Amino acid sequence: MREAVLVSIEIIGRSCQVPGADSPEELFKLLCERQNTVTEIPDDRWDKARYWHPQVGVVGKTYTFAAGVVHNTLDIDHAVYGISPREAESMDPQQRWILQLVWRAMENANLTAEHIKDERVGVYVGASNIEYGNLAAGDPAAASPYFMTGNTLSVIANRISHVLGVKGPSMTVDTACSSGLVALDLAVRALEAGDIDTAIVGSISTLSHPLSFVGFAQARMLSPEGLCRAYGANGEGYVRSEGGVALVLRRSDYATAQGDRSHARIVASGVNSAGRTNGISLPAREAQASLLRSIYEDGWIDFSRLAFIEGHGTGTKVGDPAEVWAIGTEIGRRRNAPIPIGSVKSNIGHTEPVSGLVGLMKAMLALENDFFPPTLNAEQTNEEIDFKGLNVSVASMGLDLLSSKHTRYAGINSFGFGGTNAHVVICDPDRTQPKRPEPENKILFVSAQSEDSLKELLASYQDVIAETETADLP
Repeated sequence: MREAVLVSIEIIGRSCQVPGADSPEELFKLLCERQNTVTEIPDDRWDKARYWHPQVGVVGKTYTFAAGVVHNTLDIDHAVYGISPREAESMDPQQRWILQLVWRAMENANLTAEHIKDERVGVYVGASNIEYGNLAAGDPAAASPYFMTGNTLSVIANRISHVLGVKGPSMTVDTACSSGLVALDLAVRALEAGDIDTAIVGSISTLSHPLSFVGFAQARMLSPEGLCRAYGANGEGYVRSEGGVALVLRRSDYATAQGDRSHARIVASGVNSAGRTNGISLPAREAQASLLRSIYEDGWIDFSRLAFIEGHGTGTKVGDPAEVWAIGTEIGRRRNAPIPIGSVKSNIGHTEPVSGLVGLMKAMLALENDFFPPTLNAEQTNEEIDFKGLNVSVASMGLDLLSSKHTRYAGINSFGFGGTNAHVVICDPDRTQPKRPEPENKILFVSAQSEDSLKELLASYQDVIAETETADLP
């Protein structure tokens, strides 16, 4: 197990796109409104009739195509990133999509490539999906000169470094469902060690090929009813979803010196492995408990100030009981009040390698808005889990988070189905951080790479202004 580390890292930029939400603000609205955005794979992805059968266990077939879908993943203006139309056609959409998300996160952090060209900038991306390249496997003649760079996991991160011109560590991390949070852990360690000044962290996943649906269905991992019943009764599997998240991180001292705004502070992270279990895809509750113990055992945190845990919570018969046991054993039983837990997967499905960072995004928004959104499908909790004895409660109705002069903390869990576990702790940002002065003359400058793009951007600004109260406009 890698030693868990206590750190002080600021999240200064963020963006996300998940089923039903194109931004962090839209994600929080979706969660507060108790929306379930799971639908089904669109008919234009592949011939669903060829791969579907209603009976579970039919060889070569899946019993469900329920999925969380992001419909505009191909609507990327590749010219912005210096990518030719021919190269774009050969690129996995994940490469183009993560570029857009990173661009938005940089804008949110008030940074451009020019700002960071002289810094030591590392890029860490969690990804495990190689489905797009499989589409060409049956026709080798379809491979263009750009096929390999367009369809290799490593280049997902390298593409970001190339476009931005940054020269620090650049790597794609694949630990299955924990990929995003493991990538974050690597970035946090590099920042804390002083190896880099700024980290770009992201995770991305699209659903491009039917084979993975068939494979997971054969393993009985997918929900027959198309619901992620995280911690709820009758959870029989999860729902596959696509999504992406990008973050910009800096050490707290450096962020303060640069006058950066912080959305949240990362204070601890750790990674370990389940080791040998009864099956490589089966979780080990003892290993999960060991990871939590390594992070929390030094007494640096008052457990009463731990507001909640955003769990992995896929809604499976084996995974949920193991996770709740670990949380209850290492955290719940050390508190007076039950520790609240929840899972964003109940709303949008399981974004697989992205899921840990989506959970982090939800936790960050919850602290920011003093409200931990409800977890769906858990009004009746899993009877196989001793929630009362473990002093754990599922936030099925949502939870108001009381403001306090003391810092509030939140933990985020993520587990890979090969056995790699990750946990991150965040807290409120420094309330004394300097606010940028309001300009006397408020002029909105709008720029774009082309005239058509400029017209679209102006139209989007007009829509936002029309829908916003004058007093709320910046």
